[in-house]
Amino acid sequence: MKLSTSLVVLACGSSTVSAFRLVDNWSGNGFFDQFNFDTFNDPTHGYVDYVDRNTAQQQGLISTSGSTVFLRPDSKNIASGRGRRSVRLTSKKAFQQGSLIIADIQHMPVGCGTWPAYWTVGPNWPNNGEIDILEGVNTQTKNAYTLHTKAGCNMAGVARDQWAQVVTQNCDVNAPGQFANQGCSSTDGNTQTYGKDFNNGGGGMYATLWDASGIKIWFWWPSIVPADVKNNNPNPASWGRPSAVFPFGSHCPASFFQSQQIVINLTFCGDWAGDGNVFNGQFQCPGSCVDFVRNNPGAFADAYWAFRSIKTYVP
Repeated sequence: MKLSTSLVVLACGSSTVSAFRLVDNWSGNGFFDQFNFDTFNDPTHGYVDYVDRNTAQQQGLISTSGSTVFLRPDSKNIASGRGRRSVRLTSKKAFQQGSLIIADIQHMPVGCGTWPAYWTVGPNWPNNGEIDILEGVNTQTKNAYTLHTKAGCNMAGVARDQWAQVVTQNCDVNAPGQFANQGCSSTDGNTQTYGKDFNNGGGGMYATLWDASGIKIWFWWPSIVPADVKNNNPNPASWGRPSAVFPFGSHCPASFFQSQQIVINLTFCGDWAGDGNVFNGQFQCPGSCVDFVRNNPGAFADAYWAFRSIKTYVP
């Protein structure tokens, strides 16, 4: 892949001044202590059985190796009941405006039937906003960056200097002319941002800055991570054009985003991945999504998350 000059400079240069200080560094054995294990029925109607921490540990669905943590579904048994066993984590801590969250991800779930997501959400959804940082379905090859809000947040006509291509502009989950809960979404043009190419390239880092001006998301594969990020001295002003930008203003008030908690999950099928036009049509996956997920446990051996760390910073 040909690297742009801006990316090369980004990888090699760094500023000696940082406006941010490290607050949280979640990795290794203490990682799971920072999260609640959700066991409720999947709000997106997925064919999934979210299990508690004890069950996840006993069945090998969560583990650590050094500082890296793993979250995986059951890939040994035919599924039954609510669906294939998996894990959904929600951070105990809620983050406020001004936060910078950087996730170092080594591997992500991939394959027909999968719907992985790394995201943040406020209370009383959608009234306090949702930020989808890394999300997609089935054999998708490029990441989707999306906001979900109540009525009153619309990016139409707003200047946005970003790499990703705009798909939809109204962030309202009930926006007319968009699919239900589609939100305002942009798709990255780089296949290293999602799926097999992401995993084959050793993963990467997603940095999310939520401040008074809006929400910005950057992605770097390992060889272009800025030196200031590696040194825990992040300076977003030096990072150049973000992958995705969602500015605040009269078109989208900053007050629409409050008290964001980090969520990491893997569901199956459901409203997006399991839609026939998506599962069979767009991605050419075989048969019924639920039947495929139920009866092919070995298909999900590679459908796991591996996080090296999640670090959070404040000004």
